[in-house]
Amino acid sequence: MKNVNPTFGNTVLPAVPSFDYIKCPLHRYTFSVKPIREWTERNCEGKTLNLFAGRTKLNIDEVRNDLDEEALADYRMDAVEFLRTWQGEKFDTVLLDPPYAFRKSMEMYKGIRCSPFKQMKDEVMNVLKEGGKVITFGYHSNTMGAGRGFIVEKVCLFSHGGAIHDTIASVERHCR
Repeated sequence: MKNVNPTFGNTVLPAVPSFDYIKCPLHRYTFSVKPIREWTERNCEGKTLNLFAGRTKLNIDEVRNDLDEEALADYRMDAVEFLRTWQGEKFDTVLLDPPYAFRKSMEMYKGIRCSPFKQMKDEVMNVLKEGGKVITFGYHSNTMGAGRGFIVEKVCLFSHGGAIHDTIASVERHCR
């Protein structure tokens, strides 16, 4: 069987995602780590929704949401509520960088819990332009998935060394 790269419009998408490996420290605010911030900025396209913005502004055109009162945010809404109620222009890129685990949200984020991840993924299309990207961060490769019409373009492993969990980022494009 012939392996043909999928397309979206005139763009040919990779049949096999590219892979980046970056060694860097771990910090509770993901984008405060320079190599992660720079990688993210390079992979965002156009107007970007940073759904869990934290305290580090990115050098991109971003709309920032975060429940933490100390975060630098334009909106302070639960992620699923934001995705369900957004009435503005759709985004070219959505960044999903929630607390990676319940324990993390309790210990490091003042007990602020994030929305259930599956519900977030189900609602993303309400705010994403056709052909847009979703960039997801976590301890696991939690992707949007082919069932939602996404194809993985790139994966990055941010290695923090020792017994510390690596951070995995996936870049996916919506193709249907």
